Amino acid sequence: MRKKYGIGIAEFKAMMTAQRGLCAICGQPEKHKMNGRIRGLAIDHDHRTGKARELLCQNCNHLIGCVDDDKAILLKAIDYLDKHKAHA
Repeated sequence: MRKKYGIGIAEFKAMMTAQRGLCAICGQPEKHKMNGRIRGLAIDHDHRTGKARELLCQNCNHLIGCVDDDKAILLKAIDYLDKHKAHA
């Protein structure tokens, strides 16, 4: 972790405690499993600087990665969902 994200075990544990073990975006615990066990939250990082940000579940981590950290794409996705939401 230190080599890849610049944080050690103590910093990771402090992040987990601060976030109460929940994803920084959706506020849910990790649900994905690997080898039959729930995975740990992913260390999200800025791809330009390599600096760790917060901990994310796999879904939110993939979401951020799929849009290359581009806020404009996320805003367009929100507009798209609003445009096509079901009217009950």
